[in-house]
Amino acid sequence: MKLNKDKTAFGRHETFPLRYGWLTKGFEAVKKEHDIFSRPEHAMVELGVGRNMVNAIQYWLQASRMVDFAEGLAQPAELGEALLGKGGDRYLEDEATLWIIHWLLASNAELATGIYWFFNRFAMTSFNSEELLRALGEFIEHELQSSRSHSTLKSDISTLLRLYSPEVGRSDEHLDSPLASLHVIESGVGGSYRSIREMRPFLPPVAVHFALSQRFDADSQGGPLPMRSVLYGDGGWAAPGAVFRFSEEGLMAVLSKVMERYPNCYELRDTAGLNQIYLGNSPQKPLEVLRNHYREGMAWVA
Repeated sequence: MKLNKDKTAFGRHETFPLRYGWLTKGFEAVKKEHDIFSRPEHAMVELGVGRNMVNAIQYWLQASRMVDFAEGLAQPAELGEALLGKGGDRYLEDEATLWIIHWLLASNAELATGIYWFFNRFAMTSFNSEELLRALGEFIEHELQSSRSHSTLKSDISTLLRLYSPEVGRSDEHLDSPLASLHVIESGVGGSYRSIREMRPFLPPVAVHFALSQRFDADSQGGPLPMRSVLYGDGGWAAPGAVFRFSEEGLMAVLSKVMERYPNCYELRDTAGLNQIYLGNSPQKPLEVLRNHYREGMAWVA
């Protein structure tokens, strides 16, 4: 959730964006066989995909934090169980689930560095792939003080765009990423794209509640979060406002809904002219947020 320049990853998706069914299929396979990804030929048969796609499924399971890997073995993460296990949203039918997966990817600075960079650091609202490629290279050179091959970065940019923007004219929409339906990146004419901050009144408040809960939980300081930090980020932290592409007015509107639906979890205070979010008297841990949401039958979907 916080950028560490010594722990970053690029190009591990084998150029395949996340596809419908991959997380569920991979998660259930891991629950049956913890060593499935250490046996590529067997994984190809069980998952019904080629070798490169097996690697891509393994990567997206890790990047979305559904599965933990150690010493060649995979273990279902508690987070994965809450989202995709019994009582969760196995088929990604709840729009909130997609927004939560988006947050999990875009806040994972260690394993999905390119996605983290785009949503938390890249400032242009209209751009093309070449501008993205150039800006990502500059970020790696100047901030990470590192380097990556041109082909790796080009692959990352291409995969990012296909992950979030449906391909124009494609008839087989099932091959699009489920995250394309969020419209946080939209394609235009002549290879142009845009990603703008908006009100987003229909974004499920539980997704913002989960993101805030994770942000507070990850910070050992435990202090209040300035609204500017929640909107834009600071100190390398992922920012819910940036990841969900909220305008300032949009963030304030959804925070009102969050505090109404989840009373005593947060407080918004104005201290010496500085708006800050504090944990309330009855805060919830991230897993508690998810379990309560799905236990209630996914009632809050807008």
